[in-house]
Amino acid sequence: MRHAFTLIELLVVIAIVAVLVGILLPALGQARATARGAVCLSQVRSLAIAQRLYADDNKGAFVDAGLAHGGIADLPNSWPVLLADYTENGIAIRSPVDRSPFWSVEEGGQFEGMGFTEALRRVRAGETSGLGELARWTSYGLNNYTTRSVAPSPDETFDNDRLIERPYATVQWLMMTFGETDASADFARTDHVHAEDWGGAPGGRIPLRASLESQINAHGGHAGDWSAKATYGYLDGHASIEKFEDVYKSYQKNRFDPRVAQ
Repeated sequence: MRHAFTLIELLVVIAIVAVLVGILLPALGQARATARGAVCLSQVRSLAIAQRLYADDNKGAFVDAGLAHGGIADLPNSWPVLLADYTENGIAIRSPVDRSPFWSVEEGGQFEGMGFTEALRRVRAGETSGLGELARWTSYGLNNYTTRSVAPSPDETFDNDRLIERPYATVQWLMMTFGETDASADFARTDHVHAEDWGGAPGGRIPLRASLESQINAHGGHAGDWSAKATYGYLDGHASIEKFEDVYKSYQKNRFDPRVAQ
């Protein structure tokens, strides 16, 4: 004679399943976050390798910034274009955590501007005028202290290997803001930040000021918090996911200005 489950037995089974799901879901979420972080680190390391190859061919010079905030400035000299020939799979790298709406429609975003592939084709064909607006090209950008065109001071640049005393402590790559607020939208489509401006924010508002240009919480935390986490790539080639407070404490103590980085 076959016996059916009683209502109490069924409720016990449902409760056990619910408990197991409650235990497993956070673990699965953490595993996915760890995997996304590993991909992001790999992408930044690939940028560091491409930059190293570029520097070897250019007497130690670093790649430069070439995109204005939200538009075109010097397209042929923007670092994604400069590094395009130094990577096997293209340089328009998109982090798996990047949810910016400024990616082109063709790339699954919401912006009607030109994507990197088409822009690169036009540059190589010598068509550098009348390009219109640009979409987001990459999740990553340059620390402007390591550039020529947007350095904090044209009289003091750190755009070459020989000018950097502590490459292991100096950030070159970071994650650009996703542009999810009106105040951060322009920086979502450029290729660099202006780190010299961050220290001018009062006290505890420094992370919030930085978050308008860089997605400092791409890998955890809240924008505007010192404990927010993102990926950073250094001039010696290593990359790591770090809290904002680990890379920037004040204008006098940070890992962006090569004069004080340590």
